[in-house]
Amino acid sequence: MNTDFFKVILRRLRLIKLNRDFLVFLLFLLVSIIFWFMQSIKETAEVVIPYKLEIEDQPKNVIFTGEIPSEVNVSYTGKGWDALYYKFMKNEPHELVINFKEVNTKTGRIIIDSNVLRRAVLKKKPQGLTFRATSPNKIEAFYSNGQHKRVPVIFNGRVTTTAGRYQCGTLLTPDSVDIYAPNHLFGSIKSVKTENVTYNELEDTLQTKLALLVPRGAKAIPDSIETQICVDIFTDKTLQVPIYSENVPSNKVLRTFPLKTKVTFLISATLYNEITADDFLLAVDYKEVTTNSNRCQVHVRQQPKNIRNLRINPEYVEFIIEKVTE
Repeated sequence: MNTDFFKVILRRLRLIKLNRDFLVFLLFLLVSIIFWFMQSIKETAEVVIPYKLEIEDQPKNVIFTGEIPSEVNVSYTGKGWDALYYKFMKNEPHELVINFKEVNTKTGRIIIDSNVLRRAVLKKKPQGLTFRATSPNKIEAFYSNGQHKRVPVIFNGRVTTTAGRYQCGTLLTPDSVDIYAPNHLFGSIKSVKTENVTYNELEDTLQTKLALLVPRGAKAIPDSIETQICVDIFTDKTLQVPIYSENVPSNKVLRTFPLKTKVTFLISATLYNEITADDFLLAVDYKEVTTNSNRCQVHVRQQPKNIRNLRINPEYVEFIIEKVTE
């Protein structure tokens, strides 16, 4: 390495002369900092120490259905040196231990009030510090004794689509969840809804994740579900469907003219080829037949769930009644 560079630097440094007033300023600044530090450690200061919350002697079948904080922040006051020591230097883990039996109300919830927290803190209080408060100062949580049941999930939302497109279904995965709840809630929960959502002017199928709404004190597992809102183009489809007769006495036969009628409906492009005449049941009712007319109405007794705007043509057909000869 070329040493000429360092020789030049040293030569220039020798030319620099420190101003005497500047050195005096630095000296007084250092003295001031030391004086301030000495005064600070003598004054009372506040320090906040996080404690891990531990519930002991909890029965194995107890499942908490409400959130319990994992930590409790405890604030202390003390001389500045003690406060600085515990805040910046003493990094040992701290823990608050609460006995389940002490806080169990036997009604499906526990209540850890300020007095319980204070007693637990005083057992762990560092020397030289004075206890002030905890945050939170009260903890309340519900629990289940292990009882749970499977309930269906209901989509709780509003969907609109652009012109020419329709919502053809909503798929929820899973479509049911396990509910854990205290005794006073358990029997009243028959289903759970998704969070309320609104989706406007959808043009295509939407996939999203939705949280579940459960009563306070209950817990759903899982607590959210995958949701698929199916959107498709709908088109008209026409089929020839046979007409059956019902409630006809055994000694008679009811014949319609024509024997089949047209059904026209809207169906999504995806399902167009899956819908056939066998998916419909059309019938005329013998009990509605009168001697004053030779026409009767065609009723739809069965149709697919995923079609829209069903029309029948003709809706009324002619008929004759014949007696069965033995």
